Amino acid sequence: MKSCSFLLVAAGRGSRAGGGLPKQFRLLGGRPLWEWSARTAEMLYRAGEIMEIVLVVPPGTEEEFKRAAEAFSCPFSITPGGAERADSVLKGVEAARGEAVLVHDAARPFLSAALCRRLLRALAPHIGVVPLLPAADALKRRGEEGHLEAFPREGLFLTQTPQAFPTLELKDCLERFGRGVKDEGEAWIASGRELRSAEGERKNMKITWEEDFTLAESLFSRTYRAGSGYDIHPLVPDRPFILGGVAFPDFPLGFKGYSDGDVLVHTLCDALLGGAGLGDIGMLFPAGEEKYRNISSLLLLEDVGKRVFLEGWTLEWFDGVICAQKPPLAAALPAMISTMEGVLPSRWKGRIHLKAKSGEGIGAVGECGAVVCSGTATLSIPSWLLAERENTSPS
Repeated sequence: MKSCSFLLVAAGRGSRAGGGLPKQFRLLGGRPLWEWSARTAEMLYRAGEIMEIVLVVPPGTEEEFKRAAEAFSCPFSITPGGAERADSVLKGVEAARGEAVLVHDAARPFLSAALCRRLLRALAPHIGVVPLLPAADALKRRGEEGHLEAFPREGLFLTQTPQAFPTLELKDCLERFGRGVKDEGEAWIASGRELRSAEGERKNMKITWEEDFTLAESLFSRTYRAGSGYDIHPLVPDRPFILGGVAFPDFPLGFKGYSDGDVLVHTLCDALLGGAGLGDIGMLFPAGEEKYRNISSLLLLEDVGKRVFLEGWTLEWFDGVICAQKPPLAAALPAMISTMEGVLPSRWKGRIHLKAKSGEGIGAVGECGAVVCSGTATLSIPSWLLAERENTSPS
């Protein structure tokens, strides 16, 4: 298949999981449940293995999901679901542009990119592929008179998502055979088409009951890392003074630099990148490339924040120090914080702290020849996700 859409089904009521909210909205590891699967899809998109995410949501929540989707680089198509699962999947399939589609339940947050790749490798025209796990527990069946009787588990398998299909053929199956099915594989089989399997994953659990959330949360032990940032720029005439994204139009000096020279934003960028192990802004946005000439550093920060977020990291805290003789900065610190937070992932708000120090008349800073910034960012990531990423990184 030349192109593939990732269909993420998040339209259910999820009432069995409790909590007062549909389970796809409930936080798990600090993020809404559906975002973990979308993060895996983002990885596939950046690797060129899918072309889009089609997100099927409860009717009336489209705008809420659109705002959340802005944190992702992958193109999103958001469509309201229907009364039953098959209706929702059909709506998503109708919105999909890829020749193939991976259909995944948002209630399975531990999806790996490796499982998706196994399914896509096995996919072929006129053939569907589902992930299976052999039944491991002893089975019982209640007979007609209510008595329990043993039931053999040999040859029985548990079916997971995602499930992979040619898009147009899946649409036909759902329209003709989708009513009342438990998954897309049932409709595919009912149509007489061939269904193949790929090996599933034990950790790809489905969250259905309240205790499932408790179990899933126990898997979200976190690894913490700190990243440091530092930047210095000289002050020269005829350049704007922009610090933390805030302009100081009445100050006669500005930063000499290839971009706008915002030393505070650059410091925050490098601290985030360092904590996540993603290099630095010099590597990502090299001076000398015309597209970065005089660019607003807030655009660089927005890009950095998105990269770090999509790798699974969470900003826990940033503490920054600005050393400048002039202009006075203390009154502008809240505006700087608000401006920088405005381009970072929304759930990172309230996690930036700034301090302004004088140069005390000493050296380049004290003589108003430069401004220096330094800072430390504390980041966290689920330990299972970090291990998965490190295990799949090229050696």
